[in-house]
Formats: sequence, structure tokens, C-alpha cells
Amino acid sequence: MLVTLESTSFSKQVTAQLLIKMKLFAIVSVLVLAIGASSAKSLRATPITDAELLTLSRDLHTNDVNGATLTLALQGQTTAGSLVDNAPGRLIVSDPIPDFAKPTFAAAQALLNNYQKNVTIQDTFTPEQLAEEVAFIDAVMETGVMQQLHAFLVSKGEASADVAEFKQFLSTIWFGRWSEYVPGVVASSGWEHTNVFERLENNVVVGFHSWIYLFNEEEDGDLNYLGYINSIETGKTTVLSMPVDLYGSTKAFSEFNMGASPELDLAIGTLCFVARPDVPCFVQGSNGAQFTWDSHIITYNGVKYVESSHPTFEA
Repeated sequence: MLVTLESTSFSKQVTAQLLIKMKLFAIVSVLVLAIGASSAKSLRATPITDAELLTLSRDLHTNDVNGATLTLALQGQTTAGSLVDNAPGRLIVSDPIPDFAKPTFAAAQALLNNYQKNVTIQDTFTPEQLAEEVAFIDAVMETGVMQQLHAFLVSKGEASADVAEFKQFLSTIWFGRWSEYVPGVVASSGWEHTNVFERLENNVVVGFHSWIYLFNEEEDGDLNYLGYINSIETGKTTVLSMPVDLYGSTKAFSEFNMGASPELDLAIGTLCFVARPDVPCFVQGSNGAQFTWDSHIITYNGVKYVESSHPTFEA
């Protein structure tokens, strides 16, 4: 009887040890699968070459059927930081209002008044304003420009083929909130910084790269156009740099892709965010004119977001 009890005890010990080993094996297996899933994108991804960037950006400009045809009065040339007014007239002398009725323009316009300009004040959003962000992503993804970008990124292993997942990716990098200027104040997003502007405590403007917002402010008499620094004709758009005098706040210079549709600027910005974050991203217009795009990133709470996105004359 004693032998039987000892055998039973030994059997139980062996069984317990086997169960522990099986549990450990299961845990390790789950961890391996999780790590594999998280790194699957990088394992599948293939490098995006400069030649591919040039070809795709040219095609995106060519296919930008929603872009506006603007007439610009550049007037006098000036230098970065100069507040001397070398342009007595307006910059945009044509009327883009009919273009603003197009779905992506209308969706972009709906977002422009949703943000605090003062970086010391944390943004809060109503359900309607959050819905406007979703509506914007939905609208741009209906366009050929964004669909072409999506297909390219999928082909390079840089995006999910699932449209809903890609929309979530866009929403995260462009509308995800982050803090940079005032510790603890979550006052910024890439879309806000790029397409509207933010004002620092010293009355200096940061961001502000949307020609749509520029037109609105010039139309309201709040932007004083001082002249241009550099310009490039890209076939369908004009890449322009200029000093900024906005509400009496200033910026040494800012750059715009004048006439581009919201989806074109979003597509190029997303492409360069993926392919060339924080380094020069070489692109070209529909006429083959080459220029550089800056997509700066910011990492906040472990997540990478767009900080700013715009053309530049600095290589």
C-alpha cells in the first residue's frame, strides 16, 4: 500500500511538471507569434528607391484631377524673415471658391476651425468634430490619388491591403494628438500643425503650409502677403516659399504647394513619412520639375506621428 501511495505521488509530480512545461511552451509560442506578427511588416517590406519616389510623385501630381487652377500675383521677391512689404496686392487673384465645393476640399474646410492656435491650451473635441476627421479620411480615400498611394504602399509591404486598416493608419499619423511645446499640454496633431498653424508664446507662428487656409486668411484680411522667396512651377501646382505675417504673428518663411488638392498633399506627405521620415524626400511634379518634401515625425508615448509635412527648397 505504501508503494502504491509513493507511486501515485511520483506520478502526480511528473504530471505537474509536464503541465508546467506545456504552459511554458504555450506562453513562449504565443510570444513568438506576437513578435512575428509585429515584425511581419518590416520582414515583408522592400526599400522604396529615389527613382520610385520620383515616378510615383509625378503620377500623383498628374492624376490630381481635383486640384485648383490658381492665378498667383507673386509681385516682389523678398528674403526669409523680412517684414518689408514687397507686395502691395494679394497673392491669390483668382477665385478658388468653386473648387471648395469638391468633396475633399469641403471636408478639409470643415476641419480648419476645430483647433486652438495657442499651444498652451489643450484641444478638446466634440463628437461632431471627431466625425469630421473620419469624414475627411473617408473622402480622400475615395480619390484616385490616395488609392494609387495605397496600392503602391501595399506593393512595397508598407501598408495593409485592408482599406479600413489603412484609414486607421492615416487617422493615427495625421490626427493622433501629441505634446511638444508645453510639457503635459496635448495641443497638436500633424494635420493641425501642417494645415492650420500654431502660435508660440513669443507670438511666432509654427506650421502653416496649407494654401487653402492661406486663401481663407487672405480673404478675411488677416494675412498680409509680403512677397515670395522662391517658386517652382510643377505643371499643376506652384511650390512657393514666403515670409508670413498672420494676425500680426510672424514666421521667417513657410512653404506651400499652391493649387494642390487636400488628397495630393496628404498622399505625398504620407509617402515621405513612410519612405523618408526626417530626411529629404525627393519628388517631382507632373512636368518633371523636381523639389524636396519634408515629412518630420514626432514620437509621443511610443507612437510615431506626423509633426509637419510640406515642400521645401532646402535639400
